[in-house]
Amino acid sequence: MTYTIHIHDKSKKAKSIINMLKTLEEDYDFIEVIKEPSGVYPQTEELLQKRYKEFLDNPTGKDWNELKKQLGKL
Repeated sequence: MTYTIHIHDKSKKAKSIINMLKTLEEDYDFIEVIKEPSGVYPQTEELLQKRYKEFLDNPTGKDWNELKKQLGKL
């Protein structure tokens, strides 16, 4: 099982928790602290651009609420 915890280092308490986790990471191989970029990942940006282009090419797609109803019936 993997857990993801997002901590935004805006406050002293948040920075303290991040530092504590980094210290624990040195002693425990099952802890990994990864600093994520503040923006959108490049892969996500590419996927969003692709989906937007597909929408522009086929703007007659289904309304999201209608699609959710149909998927709920499956």
